[in-house]
Amino acid sequence: MTPTDPRQAKDEVLAHLADTGPDHLHCSQAVTLFALLVLGHDPELTTIGRYLGGGVVGMGEACGAITGAALSLGIRDHHLPESAAHLEPATSEDLQTLVRRFTDQFGSRTCRELTGFDMSTPEGFEAFQQSDAPERCSTYVSWMCDQLLPLLLVLGATPQGKEAPPAGG
Repeated sequence: MTPTDPRQAKDEVLAHLADTGPDHLHCSQAVTLFALLVLGHDPELTTIGRYLGGGVVGMGEACGAITGAALSLGIRDHHLPESAAHLEPATSEDLQTLVRRFTDQFGSRTCRELTGFDMSTPEGFEAFQQSDAPERCSTYVSWMCDQLLPLLLVLGATPQGKEAPPAGG
């Protein structure tokens, strides 16, 4: 596959996040799809984040934008040459910094605190859907896509080894 322009990839994932029909993706899947598109990998792999929505199966734990970022970096690493194995310690540090910055920016790193809802029950999930919380989730995903992009492009991690332009926008 050919890498997608980051701006276009971000627009696409935000549209999937906002979709209330069968094309809906939750936060973790949206960030993962962003990485797959930017890196030029099979977007069907988005299913790896299926159970991370709502703070891991609706339990309100880690925000999906964060878990999606961690999955995305694992995908990046899977496609890097073996000679890039030295990146793991630096990537772990970068991801910790990213989680801290996310927490500083938004006041929490847990889905329950960020949304204000317990999505582990049908009633809680329904209340979430009827609130303005999904709009806040778009903000978290958008921010994460912008912050994640430079980490995805380490050593030209796209299939053709070409760096993609910035996500911006």
